[in-house]
Amino acid sequence: MTNQSEVTCAPISGRWDRLGSMASTLCALHCLVSPLFFLAMPAFAKVWAHPASHAAMALFVVPLALTVVIFGYREHKERWVLVTALTGITFILTGSALPYLPEDLKPIPVLAAAEPIEDAEGACTECCPAVVTDEDGGSRLHMPPAGIATITGSFLLIGAHLGNRRGCARCRKRRDEEETSS
Repeated sequence: MTNQSEVTCAPISGRWDRLGSMASTLCALHCLVSPLFFLAMPAFAKVWAHPASHAAMALFVVPLALTVVIFGYREHKERWVLVTALTGITFILTGSALPYLPEDLKPIPVLAAAEPIEDAEGACTECCPAVVTDEDGGSRLHMPPAGIATITGSFLLIGAHLGNRRGCARCRKRRDEEETSS
């Protein structure tokens, strides 16, 4: 049995988890919708698909996710939430860093073999999925390793934020039950 001072779920964590879930969802949508968006507006792809846009988003997403999930973990002690969030953050940071790594430093040969393709009016397709033209004139979807890592990290963070919200809700419910039984 826990006493009230041990169970201190703050309602603000739910708001931050909702924001984190929305940010992670927008990140995943950004990566999944990019190829269609580039076809409709190729000039916009120069900004939208630039590797720096992913680094800038990581500067927003990583501190937010760390703060909210660690705050929630202190309340509910659900280890899977913390591990899922840290794994998602690792994928996000990897996806942000891959376009900037020199070929000889890329950790896996498959990742090193992914050549940046300039297409879509000069947009770098090393980080975002894109529809590219083959040598024979056919179109194909190019899914770069950085994009795969970022999408995977986004989905892991969505799961972690949802788990964090659920864990904090159970924590609040337990606290409320203890208060009414006292």
